[in-house]
Amino acid sequence: MTPIYHITHIENLPHILAEGGLVCDAEAAQRGLCKQSIAYPELKERRSRRNVAKLFFGDVAAGGMLSDYVPFYFANRSPMLYAIHTGHVTQYPGKENDVVYLVSTVEAVDASGVPWCFTNGHAVEGVTEFYDKLEDLNQVDWAVIRDWSWRNTLSDLDRKRRMQAEFLVHRKMPWNLITDIGVINHQMAERVKKLGAAQAQFPRVTIQPKWYYI
Repeated sequence: MTPIYHITHIENLPHILAEGGLVCDAEAAQRGLCKQSIAYPELKERRSRRNVAKLFFGDVAAGGMLSDYVPFYFANRSPMLYAIHTGHVTQYPGKENDVVYLVSTVEAVDASGVPWCFTNGHAVEGVTEFYDKLEDLNQVDWAVIRDWSWRNTLSDLDRKRRMQAEFLVHRKMPWNLITDIGVINHQMAERVKKLGAAQAQFPRVTIQPKWYYI
């Protein structure tokens, strides 16, 4: 199985549960569904203008813009989480402790029939390519994905972009495809479990301190 990871603030979980899944940024913004954003506003704006299409023309998945998709990373402990940890996401005054991981797999999404695609690097970058076939997963740089030392080096100035390869689910990621929720500590695990107490089915909650920058 190929795991994929979406990070969100714990305060967004009630809305996600009420919606029966994660909705794309375009719809979330239109309906005011995001209680606490942990993203750069300027990055969200760029995503609303980035076409989902092949670099040299050609349709991918359902087309549209990046903001029409729910984004997941192939890697955990991402550069975005590091920006949160170091306080560089200025409109979010909180810490990484309140960020949770929603985990699924490529194979589960594919079996569900929901349109999807993935990239070989950060999706907003102009050199990044899009794919929508499982046999193209070898285009992802798995060596970089599995290495938590993601910074660019003198010998590899493209490392950070490739580490942020994305898996994109069109319009909505159904909640029943989320298999696990990763949290930073026991306290957060208990908070998440309380939010899911009224649910007939709820993903497994696991404590994953190595996914964070503590």
